[in-house]
Amino acid sequence: MPIPTSDTVLLPPRLFGPVGWYAAMASGRRAVIDTAIRYDKRQKAVHRYDIADVRGPMQLTVPLGKPHGCPGTPTWADAAVSTHDEWWLRHRVTLESAYGRTPYFEFIIDRFDTIFRDPSTAPEWPTAIDIARAADEAVRSVLRLRHTTVAWQPADAIDGDGKVTDLRRADFALAGQPPYWQVRAHSLGFIANLSVLDLIFNLGPESSFYIERL
Repeated sequence: MPIPTSDTVLLPPRLFGPVGWYAAMASGRRAVIDTAIRYDKRQKAVHRYDIADVRGPMQLTVPLGKPHGCPGTPTWADAAVSTHDEWWLRHRVTLESAYGRTPYFEFIIDRFDTIFRDPSTAPEWPTAIDIARAADEAVRSVLRLRHTTVAWQPADAIDGDGKVTDLRRADFALAGQPPYWQVRAHSLGFIANLSVLDLIFNLGPESSFYIERL
């Protein structure tokens, strides 16, 4: 995916989005994540993200309930976060197994403690949109993108000033992604297009410079 330059970049919601999603976010003066995007169960990236463990790439999923009883067309804001299989414990353990030996894991993982907990005790993010937004805010507290303001809002609330680049149908895969240091590159080689979590656990505060260079 080529990275555009625009006044406003319109993005779909992503949970711990891939590096390409954050590169697209950083390419404009403003990024808007569409919170009213239509629910489509085929769009798995709204509640799944890819990391690398000792065997290579793997996907982690936050289970959702199907929208029921919603007036009109359901959106991802109508899909409730489920407590199925105590997913929050599995994610936390899996991330520690995958990245516990990276230089920055122990300093960063606490930023995500509010995400990896029982949804029944987290009324502030009851839906797929809420948890994706909370995860993004935690990620950006590490990245500190300096030149972009970010808003989670319906696309139709964007004002008419400036150029808008609509990337809601993009896959955010970076062709020929420049390698960065990964903890298991010696055995697995460089693995591209992973969640931004892979980048920040491996590079820490250098992650923002890597994204801006893209």
